[in-house]
Amino acid sequence: MKTEKELKKMISQMSSAEKAGQLFFLAFPGKDAEIIRPLIEKYGICGCYMSQDNADTFEEADEVTSALQSMSKIPLLLGVDQEGAWSVVVPESHTGPGNLALGALRKSKDVARAYEMLGSEMLSAGYNAILGPCADVNSDPSSPIIGTRSFGEFPERVSDCVKAGVMGAKKAKSISCLKHFPGHGATSGDTHREIPVVDEPLSELFKRDLAPFSAGIKAGCPMVMTSHIRYPQIDPDHPATLSKTILIDVLRKMLGFKGVILSDSMNMGAIRKQYDAAESTLLALQAGVDVIMLAEEHYDHNTGGYLEKQIQSIELVRKAIDSGILSQKDVDEKLLRILSMKYNQMQIRRDRLSGSEYKAYAALEHEIAGDAICLVQKNCWPLPETGPILCVNATPRTSYANMVNSRGIGPNQAKPAYDTLKEKLPQDGTIQFFDYEERDEAAAAMKKAAAILLVTEDYPLPGEDFEKSAQQAYVKKIAKQYPKKVILVGLRSSYELNDYPENVTYICANSSRTCSAAAMADLLLSRGKTKIQGVLPVSTRF
Repeated sequence: MKTEKELKKMISQMSSAEKAGQLFFLAFPGKDAEIIRPLIEKYGICGCYMSQDNADTFEEADEVTSALQSMSKIPLLLGVDQEGAWSVVVPESHTGPGNLALGALRKSKDVARAYEMLGSEMLSAGYNAILGPCADVNSDPSSPIIGTRSFGEFPERVSDCVKAGVMGAKKAKSISCLKHFPGHGATSGDTHREIPVVDEPLSELFKRDLAPFSAGIKAGCPMVMTSHIRYPQIDPDHPATLSKTILIDVLRKMLGFKGVILSDSMNMGAIRKQYDAAESTLLALQAGVDVIMLAEEHYDHNTGGYLEKQIQSIELVRKAIDSGILSQKDVDEKLLRILSMKYNQMQIRRDRLSGSEYKAYAALEHEIAGDAICLVQKNCWPLPETGPILCVNATPRTSYANMVNSRGIGPNQAKPAYDTLKEKLPQDGTIQFFDYEERDEAAAAMKKAAAILLVTEDYPLPGEDFEKSAQQAYVKKIAKQYPKKVILVGLRSSYELNDYPENVTYICANSSRTCSAAAMADLLLSRGKTKIQGVLPVSTRF
């Protein structure tokens, strides 16, 4: 712990290069921490965005985070997108089913338990900040990038979950971060590609999008991440990351946030396609951002010049501090917030998980994933006791090609959810399994089947789409052909139900994570003996 007086003394002794460095949160490629040593030792950067690219196992994560911290005089913020739908240290870590599934739980205390698990597990590997929870209200079902990353569609429920998530992470002594301010759920655009627009007044945002952020701030969340989205009725000229009106007038003054404002990655398409790198960095800092995140270099880290680009950005800010373009007063206030969070709220790491803790988290993950499953229609539920049962993957194998994103961000789940479901179901012939590519053989078997389990999936991929058109066409065809014996098994969000016949039986995990597929298998095998507890976190026409 350090007093404000002690922190101000530290800041007064920092060079302009060190002050500039502390305003940057940077990614680096690969598992060797040495690549980023120059930025830590010369500039004293704030910290690093860590991904699956940096460590595949807890052992590797512990090694790289220990190396990084040993290089820095000031403790580093080492943040991860461990938010369920996206995650790191896969498959060793317990990701949980993701936020949408947590939003389907009946008890908010279970959301807190999940985030305590996420925070504790990450902290045990030296990842001291979770870049979550997502506080976005999922009001646009066509969003390609939020989806299962949100707790749902209903502001009050999302607010309860955000509050619980912050409290759970706090109990684990992990830094949490609300995102993407002032809300990414009301747009069908993806800021990895473009600047989406939400053309609504501030009064409407307060009713819907801002409520979860307010709840998280009141719960004591120390960081808020911006969105690269334009709100022309609030600021006609700039996206939120570059808007003083949104960051100072709304976030600081109206919502009373006193913590650290972190930009979403400034290398995302929304910024890079519209702004010069130097211009956008200075605009963000002048607008109220405290820490600039450069986490999307994975778009181009194979092209070279990775480290040099980061140094150029830091040098730009150093020169702006020396010249007065960025005022010393504003910079010192940013540093005071950053250092106060680091020394008074951030824990560097905790002991590695014991065997019993690891088993307990596995059990908790399975329990939560099971409790989040929702049954919407039950014409053909539970599974019949007699007669042939088919399990058919509605997704072509070619659709899985981009599941594991080469940029180091994204789900990082190499195995499709369907494959886990299949593995957990009996292999003794009581259930017949068919891939999408075997649909001709499946068609013949469907005529005599007592029930057809038709499995669907979806994954939020940064800057890309999970191909679902063939899946959707196939489901529509089979559901129309066999409405009384199809059970649509959604290993994804339930928004898809709006596209299918009203009489189809539908059971939804609200997640495509491995744990949700395993929990779904258990529920199917219980043949109605296990009570389905989930409450849909989004609306359908039913």
